[in-house]
Amino acid sequence: MSGDHPLLSESDLRRLDRLRIRRRRPTPTGEPGDWRTGRVGSGVLFADHRDYVPGDDLRYVDWNVYARLGDLMVKRFEVEENLELLLCVDRSLSMEGAKSLAARRLAAALGYLALTRMDRVRLAWLPSLGSAPVSIHRGRGRTPQLLEELGAASLEGTTAHARSIARVLSTCKRRMIAVVLSDFYDPENAVAALAALRSRGMEVVAVHMLDAADVAFELGASLLAVDRETGMEVKVDVTASLLESLRASWHRRADTLERWCVSREVLYQRSDVALGLWDVLQEMLARGVAIGAGS
Repeated sequence: MSGDHPLLSESDLRRLDRLRIRRRRPTPTGEPGDWRTGRVGSGVLFADHRDYVPGDDLRYVDWNVYARLGDLMVKRFEVEENLELLLCVDRSLSMEGAKSLAARRLAAALGYLALTRMDRVRLAWLPSLGSAPVSIHRGRGRTPQLLEELGAASLEGTTAHARSIARVLSTCKRRMIAVVLSDFYDPENAVAALAALRSRGMEVVAVHMLDAADVAFELGASLLAVDRETGMEVKVDVTASLLESLRASWHRRADTLERWCVSREVLYQRSDVALGLWDVLQEMLARGVAIGAGS
């Protein structure tokens, strides 16, 4: 993308400041940071009360409650930990067009949310770009570099997510939130890649980039269909039955991936390129997928 058309406008950035990255489950380890994990322990964010039991640290007794009600209650707090976000963005040839732009804009938005909390973002391209499988960004000041990288990477190669993710995981020593943005052109590889991330204790979000134009053909046309990734050519006559079959297969592939994700505790989000960035973010916010209201 050119500098005249940035992935995120200044208006986008201001709106994003009202959101934050969130997670569903706690992490077992982590250093003090500035985001909520939901894990209860000794920290700085009040969570709730519980009854006092002998041996509890008296520093955490809520004496205001005792003065009002005569009950000994102990304060509990949410532990705060640093967030590390892994963005895996598909740049294979099947993503050409609207899917690539939508995926990169959404990745930019999620990356910005993490960087504004002074957290680390790892960006990985699928397939890998160059010798390094990931680039690392930390802090709000790295936003321009992250956006530039997201806008500049070329489209090339075939969908082989399992191989690419294996390279990425070789560089990741900590658990983190992993967001994979892809059209999942090769379902078998997609499932293997998502399973590999889950097996390493990652909280995984699969964002399925969908473009109805992939199965939109003119009825009655005679076409030379070319696979964008393999170059394979097939002559086809576009009949009503062919269109129906293509559309059914397109929906079935998405439904199958969603069922697999649900069964493996992978968060699944469909992202229709016909929708704008903010429509997708609003749906993710409403469903609690990866983002929440700012605090």
